[in-house]
Amino acid sequence: MENALFFHYKTQKTFLHSLNPVLKIFLIVVLAVAAFYLPVKICIVLYPVLILFSAVFLKFRFSEIISDQKPTFAYIFLLYFATILLNFSSFLQEDFYEPYKIFVPNLTYLPLLAHLAISLEITSIFYRTTSHSQFKDGFSRIEMLITRKDTAPLSDMLALALSFIPRISTFWSRLNKAWLSRGGKQSIFKVIYLFPKLFQVSMHEGYEKSLAIQNRS
Repeated sequence: MENALFFHYKTQKTFLHSLNPVLKIFLIVVLAVAAFYLPVKICIVLYPVLILFSAVFLKFRFSEIISDQKPTFAYIFLLYFATILLNFSSFLQEDFYEPYKIFVPNLTYLPLLAHLAISLEITSIFYRTTSHSQFKDGFSRIEMLITRKDTAPLSDMLALALSFIPRISTFWSRLNKAWLSRGGKQSIFKVIYLFPKLFQVSMHEGYEKSLAIQNRS
């Protein structure tokens, strides 16, 4: 189901779903940034607490919770892969080096990963509980408050930019299913082949959305 894709809106009746859209946008920015200033020990404890909170109080399904961790897993993989490359470079330069240490993770990346995990988890919670119309309404109020005008021409574009992130995950899921249904294998070749397709579909979707916004204005 597409609801299980990461950062997709989930229809529910919870206190966070009904929260004021302006307050939601403010909290997304403030809390996501504040996460990078928390001590690592607090991040490690807070991470499972946020997941439990989303399951118990926001009624997220297990598949949705797992899906929302995909960006975090991707960062872990990229940083670990970078560590292997650096260790391998050291292995080539030194006269004697234990080969197994090439695959030993560099713990200096742990604070960055901890902060990223908390920030992404906070962002995913708000994405799951805020619809496109709520984002648009919140941006409209903020824009009219700043400009002192009765119109908010930028709100559509800002809401579109935020809602486009979960749409990309939808596009990738569809491309991946098509790839597998045609006998494709899970390999690096899949990424090489599908990534240009993902870019093409995303650009086409963005172009059509921008035309729709221009026609409504």
